[in-house]
Amino acid sequence: MGGNTQSFFFSVITTNLFFMCSLTLESALADLHSPEKEVRARASATLITIGTDAIPALLGLLHDKDWVIRYRAVEALGGIGDTAAVEPLMQCTTDEKDHVRYMAAKSLARMEDPRIVPVLIRMLSDDHSYTRRIAAEGLSRLGNADALPHLESALLHETDPDVKQAIARALSSNKNK
Repeated sequence: MGGNTQSFFFSVITTNLFFMCSLTLESALADLHSPEKEVRARASATLITIGTDAIPALLGLLHDKDWVIRYRAVEALGGIGDTAAVEPLMQCTTDEKDHVRYMAAKSLARMEDPRIVPVLIRMLSDDHSYTRRIAAEGLSRLGNADALPHLESALLHETDPDVKQAIARALSSNKNK
């Protein structure tokens, strides 16, 4: 094959791949609005696979009126793991819906960015026990000594046994790092 023929085929393949990715991105974003949980979960997984190209669209969904859409957008951003999403995800930790808050904590903890330690510390006092547990698990994963006094205080005041256990693990992990 000559150079011009190879260039032509490369151009056609590249254009088709770009078009297919665009269709996949659009269809995954549309599927986030499905009434079926499994369809929304697959859409989130697809957006994670698409990666950084999906970030602008996902950031736009963080303010959707439907908490399920916000939840799935936060989940996908966490799965992508790009630190460009840290600040917007930090804002989601104050969402009115507890599901969005805990997914924001979980997503942030995956990124292992030092900016999130104060956010996870604050979330140790969230009114939802699962969110507190996820925050403690995130602090355990990050292993930051600044969290120790906050974890100790949270352990003294926590009433939920699962959260207490997560805080105790975080204390142990933070002391050992």
